[in-house]
Amino acid sequence: MSAEPTISVGHLRQNPTEMLRHVKEGTEYVLTDHGTPIARIVPLTRGPWVSDQRMRHAFQTPVDPGWRHDLEEHRAQTDMQDPFER
Repeated sequence: MSAEPTISVGHLRQNPTEMLRHVKEGTEYVLTDHGTPIARIVPLTRGPWVSDQRMRHAFQTPVDPGWRHDLEEHRAQTDMQDPFER
């Protein structure tokens, strides 16, 4: 499931002004055609700030459960000693 709000092609045709105002404010949309995602509509430029919606999504998204195992495996295969202590 996508974190961005979705908007259908039909809804976009009927009222583009509201969606474009939200995009200017930083909202990203997934454009759908008959329920199928076909595009992402995002602001052209971003400032240094990230929207609260985007941060909330980043912190609520579960981490890949295999990531910790992969990291530990990589560390076991890599020389992790301080080069100045040699």
